[in-house]
Amino acid sequence: MATLNAPTRGEVSENNQAIFDNLEKGLGFVPNIYAYFAKNETALADILAFQNRKTTLSAKEKEVIKLATSQINGCRYCQSAHTALGKMNGFTMNKLLKSERVQQRLTQNLMPWQNSPFLS
Repeated sequence: MATLNAPTRGEVSENNQAIFDNLEKGLGFVPNIYAYFAKNETALADILAFQNRKTTLSAKEKEVIKLATSQINGCRYCQSAHTALGKMNGFTMNKLLKSERVQQRLTQNLMPWQNSPFLS
């Protein structure tokens, strides 16, 4: 598997440096996935605008969806990130365990669709 190297603050444009600063202030760090998007002049701002657009979902609900998705995808990096973000949004360990049960139900319901030609 190829290794993706996330750029540092000094390796990105001034616009992306400002976004790095905001992420650092809000999260305490810049997640590698966001840093990687900063290799492009507009991709980081675009993905953040997409993720932060107005929705009827609460921050907790969005994190449950992201955590369940990362569990279904089997991505340990995303699972760790969304577990930490869930805790920052008020999740307790009990709520996180419940989200794993939600994920198990989602996985069971998605199994019939796994081999769909529409998902390839």
